Amino acid sequence: MNVESLAPDEGTCKTQCVRVNGVPTHLMKVEPNLAETIEVADESDVLFLVIPGNPGIVDFYEVFMLTLFKASGCKVPVWGISHAGHTSLTQKLDDNTQGPYSLVDQIDHKAAFIRDFVPPGKRLVLIGHSIGCHIILQVMKSNPSLPILKAVLLFPTIERMWDSPNGTFLAPLLCYFRWLAVFGVFLSSYLSDWVKWRAINWFFRGRKVPPCTFHAALNLFNPSCTNNIIFMAAHEMREVMEPDLDAIAQHLPKLLFYYGAKDGWCPVDYYYDIKKLFPEGDIRLCKRGIAHAFCLESSELMADLTWNWLGQDIQIQVN
Repeated sequence: MNVESLAPDEGTCKTQCVRVNGVPTHLMKVEPNLAETIEVADESDVLFLVIPGNPGIVDFYEVFMLTLFKASGCKVPVWGISHAGHTSLTQKLDDNTQGPYSLVDQIDHKAAFIRDFVPPGKRLVLIGHSIGCHIILQVMKSNPSLPILKAVLLFPTIERMWDSPNGTFLAPLLCYFRWLAVFGVFLSSYLSDWVKWRAINWFFRGRKVPPCTFHAALNLFNPSCTNNIIFMAAHEMREVMEPDLDAIAQHLPKLLFYYGAKDGWCPVDYYYDIKKLFPEGDIRLCKRGIAHAFCLESSELMADLTWNWLGQDIQIQVN
């Protein structure tokens, strides 16, 4: 799906499927019109790379990416990568590589993408959301030589996921009743596209969500996608226990944390705990009332805030 949401002289938003370690992977790119391919995307030496939460469907972040690109003066390319197996787009390449993929698999997947697809000479600003923040920390820890300029961690689920308010309720369902959910999605996959679209409209009734949300949500009617999403989530509940203090300490000058004031996945107590452990770190608490799933209704505001935090440093590299 090509999304012509920018003026012709500003840039384009496009999606493509690439293979990362042999795994079909959904990639979205917002970049100047002069950059027609990955190889020639050299307008600036900086590249924003968005690592999503779970579901890891990058279409949810389209408005955020477009707004961030515009905030840069349409100079800094913004890429976003979906998690392996989370989108039906990649399943058109049916080659028995659709998982399921664990949390560790997704970490390796993102590290391989950065190594193999980011052009030489680019300096990365990684932007993670939710479990994407944990993925970024682990990628940075295991690959200290990567050219990472900054990492922005939005609503970071980097600790005690099972013990969080949402985890307490959802973890048993995710860990022990996955196949029941996948079976339900399997049955719903036989519904017509019109019925699926109406069901998504009903779910989001009364909320001002962008069109990209509806397109992204259609992936949730695919049983393979749902299986991968829940399988990864179950691993998150079991594996994301204590914060990786070594990884944070190792890269603290490059990290910016942004916690929600009311977040069922990383409650405000987690913010105060990290702030106490790393008082010199750039660790912020939201004062704008932004929800954990910011990409549904607060993409523009979140992108503007992100650029305001980073703009001065980025402009030095672009101009």
